[in-house]
Amino acid sequence: MTFDAILDEWARGLEGDLSHVQVIPPRQPLFGTLNPPLPGVLAGRLAGDGIDDLYLHQVRAIENVRRGVHTVMVSGTASGKSLGYQAPIVEAILENPRTSALLLFPTKALAQDQLRALQDLRIPGLVAATYDGDTSTDDRAWARRHANVILTNPDMLHLGILPNHGAWADFFLRLRFVVIDELHVLRGIFGSHVSHVLRRLRRIAAHYRSRPIFVFSSATIGNPGELAERLSGLPVEVVSRDDSPSGEKTVVLLNPPMGEDDRRRSPLAETTDVFVDLLRHGFRTIAFARSRKATELIYRWSADRLDDPSMIAPYRGGYLAADRRRIEAALFSGELDGVVTTNALELGIDVGGLDAAVITTFPGTIASFWQQAGRAGRSQKHSLAVLVAGEDALDQYFMTHPRELFTRPSEAAVVNPSNPTILDAHVACAAHELPLVLSDREFLGDGMEEAATRLVDSGDLRLHKGRLLWTRRHKPASDVEIRSTGGPRFQVLDRGELLGTLEMSQVFSQAHPGAVYLHRGDSYLVDALDQARHEVCVRRANVDWYTEPHEEKLLDVVKVTDERLLGSARHMLGTVLVESQVVAYRRKKIGTGEVLATEPLDLPPVRLTTDAVWFTIPDEVIGAARLDSTEVLGALHAAEHAAIGMLPLFAICDRWDLGGLSTPFHPATGSATIFIHEAYQGGAGISRVAFDTGARHVTATREAIETCPCESGCPSCIQSPKCGNYNEPLSKQGAIRLLAAMEA
Repeated sequence: MTFDAILDEWARGLEGDLSHVQVIPPRQPLFGTLNPPLPGVLAGRLAGDGIDDLYLHQVRAIENVRRGVHTVMVSGTASGKSLGYQAPIVEAILENPRTSALLLFPTKALAQDQLRALQDLRIPGLVAATYDGDTSTDDRAWARRHANVILTNPDMLHLGILPNHGAWADFFLRLRFVVIDELHVLRGIFGSHVSHVLRRLRRIAAHYRSRPIFVFSSATIGNPGELAERLSGLPVEVVSRDDSPSGEKTVVLLNPPMGEDDRRRSPLAETTDVFVDLLRHGFRTIAFARSRKATELIYRWSADRLDDPSMIAPYRGGYLAADRRRIEAALFSGELDGVVTTNALELGIDVGGLDAAVITTFPGTIASFWQQAGRAGRSQKHSLAVLVAGEDALDQYFMTHPRELFTRPSEAAVVNPSNPTILDAHVACAAHELPLVLSDREFLGDGMEEAATRLVDSGDLRLHKGRLLWTRRHKPASDVEIRSTGGPRFQVLDRGELLGTLEMSQVFSQAHPGAVYLHRGDSYLVDALDQARHEVCVRRANVDWYTEPHEEKLLDVVKVTDERLLGSARHMLGTVLVESQVVAYRRKKIGTGEVLATEPLDLPPVRLTTDAVWFTIPDEVIGAARLDSTEVLGALHAAEHAAIGMLPLFAICDRWDLGGLSTPFHPATGSATIFIHEAYQGGAGISRVAFDTGARHVTATREAIETCPCESGCPSCIQSPKCGNYNEPLSKQGAIRLLAAMEA
């Protein structure tokens, strides 16, 4: 059966709406000539794999690296970016086997995939090894002694390699190349941390008298050169062409049917239908889900409906390393016909020849969408990608504005190396690795001195003979979690057994006493929250209700950084102090949403100094929107929710990276105000992008609310899954009129 035939079947049989079908034509390759050519042994190995010619973008990247130019390669899935850094490394090792290279990948699976690729080249003198959390103690010692190509991740570099650089002295002395793969993943708080890890790496390398060439590879994003430079502190040249071939791809936007109470059918159920149907018609398929729980549910439901459930497997973080390697090998070899996965398989792992990709809700960014869609069709055959929409405002915006998905440029990825919390943490790590001197500003940036002053004041550093020394007994790196917002993590325990962890910013809203805590599809009741021990004590409970926290929030403006007139309102950028406190929670019936009880809570407030944007709305705009005194708060609140939901359209972020506050009068502005603040101490750089795209952001927000078919507001437009006020009050029509008046 062809894809056209299966789409005809879906149009007749699926309850959901095929909102849009887009056919992307095939692309022919463009080849280049490398001068001088690749060494004979490497050229022979590549020819054995069917690679006789290099694409033009590969040639340009290799020539850059040969000349010692820090380079970022930007192209699509399966476009051969890896060869752009593999070839110069192989050439250097063939010339001098003592040359070393450090390759950083955001996931262990990617490192394993690249290890296989390097080993398959069988290059004399090239000894590659992974060095990550799955590597045994004996294998780690062997890698330090023998490997000249180390494949690891930013976490291990931060925690294991840099604090123990003395054990790696010979490796650093010979270090010539540093590769950072999947650059677009290094954004927000994670990217802000990694920017300092890379600067610490440059400092340690310089200590051993090496100045390595940095090579980045990335999917298409809006600012690859800027991001690479902010991450590394180095000037970078961009190679952004994609001269590789691609097969024809059909992209389908599928909107689940609307049910009762303005709620759509679950996208997980819709994905299961599509996934099973494609497998039954003989199409090898990958299905992406946004969470571990969703992955397990889609897999379980699909396995129950297939005659041979062994033809599919789930894949996600948290599995044992051996299990992950087994699933990867089975998928690559064709033993598996389907896999259900989190974004763990979104990145550049070679998963063999897949025919179709099913994406369960918009993955948050244009770049991620095309990465996931590109997992199918790697063999240049006709492939299919299906986006199954969720209720989120951004999902529904693309269902009604499909052209935006296919024509708008990729979003800008943002990092904030100046975040004082992150800066102080890594300056402390750097001081532990080597005493700080003034010339370290070359690597750690101009903010080093202010951070060092704060660390001296706190007693973490002391001055000795013109150098700043770390004063504590422990290694500071162990206290710095580079994938989180910082602060202590809470352990979730069921009768002493560890279920998982939560960041401090999540605990009071998700794991307060009396909360229903979900883990792997099972429900647990929170019996106690021990703030001193950072523990959440839970017990398994089969309940037919869920909990919803009520949060009170205060916000004060600390500093205005920038401002402009936006239509009839003012748009502001600056720093705010947010104080939030969970004061109560509701128990609500699953299915009906009936409120069973409201319980008070006595929890401490959480304070956050962060970046924000806000709109100040004068009285004449309120009047032009025809809002009476009873409707103003609901209109502002609804506009706030929708604006937060739409902001990921312009910056690579998630609505969970953001918070908000709306009020008919704020003392700092003297008028009605809508605040959108970042959810991280010190900010992650999102607010500047939000400010720069303000007019387009407001227009997209209004259009998202207007085009939603619900009557009075739903999760697809103005309701928020993280609202601390029970989504009350909200006015859909008031928000539409308010936003239109602001634009005027």
